[in-house]
Amino acid sequence: MGYDKIPRQKLPLSKKTKKWREECVEAYIDLSNSGRSSGNNRKDDLQALYEYYNGVIDETDYNYVLKPYGKSRSNFPSQLRNYPIIKPIVDLLLGEKSKRPLNFTVTVQNADAVSMKEQAKIDLIYQSFQKQFANELIKNGNFKGDEQEVELPQQIADQFEASYVDNRAIKGQQAVNYIMHSQEIHDKFQKAWSHFLIAGEVYTHRGVVNNEPYYEVLNPLDVDFDLDPDLDFVEDGDWALVRKYVHASSVIDTYYDYLSEQQILELEEPRHSESDSYFLYTNSMNKDANAYRNRLIEVAQVYWKSRKRIGFLTYIDMESGAMEEQIVEDGFKMPLQMKESGAKLEWKWVNEVWEGTRIDGRVYIKIHPIVNQRNSLDNPSICKLPVNGIRYSNLNSTNISLVKLGIPYQLNYNIYKYRLELAIAKSKDIVASFDINMIPKKWDMDKFMYYVEGSGIAWVDYNKEGMQLNPQHQSVMDMSIKTIEQYITLLESIMQEWEKLSGVNRQRQGQVGSYEGKATSQQAIVQSSHITEDLFRKFNRMEQRDLQALLDYSKEAWLTGKKTMYVMPDGTTDFLDLESMSHMESNYGIFLSDSGKEQDKLEAIKQLSQSMVQNGVPASTITEMFDSDSFTQIKHKIKLAEKSQKELEAQQQQAQQELEQAKIAEESRKREDENMNKEKDRETQIKVAMIHARDNDTNAQLNLAKGMRELDIKEREVEIKAQDSRDKAETNRQTATIKREETKSKERIAKSKNNKPSAK
Repeated sequence: MGYDKIPRQKLPLSKKTKKWREECVEAYIDLSNSGRSSGNNRKDDLQALYEYYNGVIDETDYNYVLKPYGKSRSNFPSQLRNYPIIKPIVDLLLGEKSKRPLNFTVTVQNADAVSMKEQAKIDLIYQSFQKQFANELIKNGNFKGDEQEVELPQQIADQFEASYVDNRAIKGQQAVNYIMHSQEIHDKFQKAWSHFLIAGEVYTHRGVVNNEPYYEVLNPLDVDFDLDPDLDFVEDGDWALVRKYVHASSVIDTYYDYLSEQQILELEEPRHSESDSYFLYTNSMNKDANAYRNRLIEVAQVYWKSRKRIGFLTYIDMESGAMEEQIVEDGFKMPLQMKESGAKLEWKWVNEVWEGTRIDGRVYIKIHPIVNQRNSLDNPSICKLPVNGIRYSNLNSTNISLVKLGIPYQLNYNIYKYRLELAIAKSKDIVASFDINMIPKKWDMDKFMYYVEGSGIAWVDYNKEGMQLNPQHQSVMDMSIKTIEQYITLLESIMQEWEKLSGVNRQRQGQVGSYEGKATSQQAIVQSSHITEDLFRKFNRMEQRDLQALLDYSKEAWLTGKKTMYVMPDGTTDFLDLESMSHMESNYGIFLSDSGKEQDKLEAIKQLSQSMVQNGVPASTITEMFDSDSFTQIKHKIKLAEKSQKELEAQQQQAQQELEQAKIAEESRKREDENMNKEKDRETQIKVAMIHARDNDTNAQLNLAKGMRELDIKEREVEIKAQDSRDKAETNRQTATIKREETKSKERIAKSKNNKPSAK
């Protein structure tokens, strides 16, 4: 059966009868069985790849060695074994993947995202103008308070562009973090990566179960899909099929609500047809009532894109008078009043994902449009299958994998190991030959050879009757196999070729020779990583697709909103609080950073930790850096540390300036006191002179009285000035003391914050 047997999909819902639905399911299953999508032997080929990875030997691959002329070799002193060279390479890449950061950024692609961003920037600039205006009022004495620091509009704009994040994007980021925690995404991605390396293909299932986003990694042996050379991701294809073989009891438990009593009884009945090869029994003669528990039943789940008709209704809102547009389902009939008001209805055909399940080759259930449709907000016809997946090579050729590339090298390596073992077994080193008559009396051959091999001495009875010593009776033969070294060289050559092809050389495996410098080894590792980077890049693209799907499905799962606590990878806790409508109406986009470049930047910045400490970066910030898996997070923390350091330096500088001002004020007070004392001495001298002159002249007495009054006035003026100076100096001293205490308090608070464990 081919694609021409698939029923027509462009039908109204009323004509998609029970018969039509079952025919659709059957058509896609037959399409998969016919091999039109991926080949009849695909499942067997995939199974062989997993066997090779696990070191299981198929001796038929070695028949040309073990049976060179169609006849098996027996009683040979060697045995064909598997010496794994594929598995260590795959396991190393598995380890590298587990250490690579998975950093993503959620963006909002709604039409109002740009306008909201611009409005937020304008609000910040407006606040800056308000601060500037308030500062002017304070300077002019029209307003009391402290002046505020004001940044220039360009500075505000630059900082805004660097740090602005839409609040909806923040909520989306938190939603993905929660999903990754609840669904154990890191572990499942690691499992998917192993499938990708071994089989060269990987498949996943995304959806909603019990009002929560659901994620499952599928076995590649169970999946078939629309194999199109232009199709990069399975979710964009026309159909996908998941075929599993499940115990009858599990099938009944899973689909109990969809099965009739008669269908349940039929599934419980054991089947004994030889054609039903997928039905297994622990005992073929067991025909009791519980036999069904030992039987495996085929469960085929089909997902395909059908077509449905939707209407675009355009009408005038009676309250606002604005033109509105609404999407209506097939079967909608426009009210007469709406028609008379000038409303228009335009029908279009769009894609819709359907699902259907066939059990045991005869029971059809759950054939309907899937509940959780992933349609584009901009284009309703764009929809995604719940099954996703990628193949390493999808361009007009058979698919390959890392394991598949390594099979020829594994076969040759095992063969040469086999021949090396055989050569070692045949090798007898340097062997002496003797005339058999030289064996002493009453000795057999085994005893004679025992002493030859054990002691290296051949005991000979030259008193044997008729025996004469003759040098020709003994000789030396070299029975060592010279090809042993050649086999070892060939094995090393195979290993080097395989490592070169796979991109995992010995330096990357940590096997660095003593003669190699650090720069040489590092260059070899970098060159090696270039070969495998395409594997990581393709898988990263699928991770991005799956995270996007889970975020989209969360809108359907959390129709009433979501409030919960969850644990972050670094052990800290976070709180998710989503409002239903905002989450539903947000058009999210997920950007996944290049894990390779991200890892390189992380390692580079962490290597600078020592210099950061020397430059004043707090130890707590360095500790947080090593707990971070994101270069963006580290950069943010460094900026915060630099800002705190600058604020602390500014506070210290201000305190130093205030201290200097206090010292200057104290020195000024001392000078004023000295000047005042000198002035008093001069005034005292004047008083003495005036007293002496009092007896000589009456006028002098009068002048003296006048001078005394003036002197009293000056004394009082000087005393007032001195007191004012002392009061001012005391005030300055107290102010400086208060400032110093405030600075010390801020330093203690800043130190406490830096030493406090980070709560992400």
